[in-house]
Amino acid sequence: MTRVLVTGAAGRVGTHLVRELRARGAEVHTAVEDMRPGDRVYVCAADGPEKVARETAVIDAATRAGAERIVKLSAMHADPASALPAFTWHGQIEDHLRKTEMPAVILRPAFFMANLLMVAEGVAHTGLLPAPTAGRRVAMIDIRDVAAGAAAALLDEGHEGQAYDLTGPSAVTFADVAAAIADATGRPVRALDLTEEQARPRFEGAGLPDWLAAHLAGVFALIRAGGFEHATGHVEALTGRPARDIGAFAREHAAAFA
Repeated sequence: MTRVLVTGAAGRVGTHLVRELRARGAEVHTAVEDMRPGDRVYVCAADGPEKVARETAVIDAATRAGAERIVKLSAMHADPASALPAFTWHGQIEDHLRKTEMPAVILRPAFFMANLLMVAEGVAHTGLLPAPTAGRRVAMIDIRDVAAGAAAALLDEGHEGQAYDLTGPSAVTFADVAAAIADATGRPVRALDLTEEQARPRFEGAGLPDWLAAHLAGVFALIRAGGFEHATGHVEALTGRPARDIGAFAREHAAAFA
C-alpha cells in the first residue's frame, strides 16, 4: 500500500484528493509529524503571506525524511517575478523545490470553475454574470479534475520531473458560462462584461485581504490578455479520462445559481 502525506487536506482540492487516494487504496496521512522515509508528499498550503514559509518547510521536512516523491500544487503563470502575489509565491516555492533535487511533479491548474460559486448568489438574484474579461476565453478547470490529476501524479509512475498545466477540455467565454448556467437552471442568465474600472470597486469593496483583491484583479487582467485561453490535454494524460466541461459543472451546481 502506497503511503501518502497530504498537506492542505481540508482545502478545496485537498478534500477531493483524500477521497481519490483512499478510493485507489492509498494509506493517507495529513500531519507533517507523520512523515516517513518512502512517503509520497502532496504540498499545498493556503494562499497568503505565510504560504512560502509553510510550503518550503514541508518540502524541507520531506527531503530530510527521505520522501520518495513530492507533488506540488502550483498555478498557471507561477513566476517569482510575477506582479501577482499568489503567482509570485508559487514561483518561489517551485524554485525552492527544484533546488532540493527531490523527485517531484508540479501541477499548474488554470482558473478554477469553483471560483464561479463566489458570484452564484448574485447570478441567482439578477440573472447576470459579471466579469471583466473583454470576451476572452478561459480554459477553466473543475477542482475534482485537479484532485484526480494530483492522485495520479502521486500514485502512478512516469510523472517525476514533469510539470503539467491543468485545464478544462476547451476554453470558454463567460457568455458560454452564462449559457451553461441558463441551461442547467432553466432560467435566463446573461454575461455582463465589465471594464477594468467598473470591476475595481467590486474587488476593493468585497472585504478581501489587500493581496487577494490585487491578485484577483491581476488574474482578470491576464484573462483579458489571453493568458488562460490555451487548453491542454494534461488531465486526460494523467487520469486517462477527459476533464469535465463547464456544462457538467453548471448542472452539478445548478441549485447554487438558481
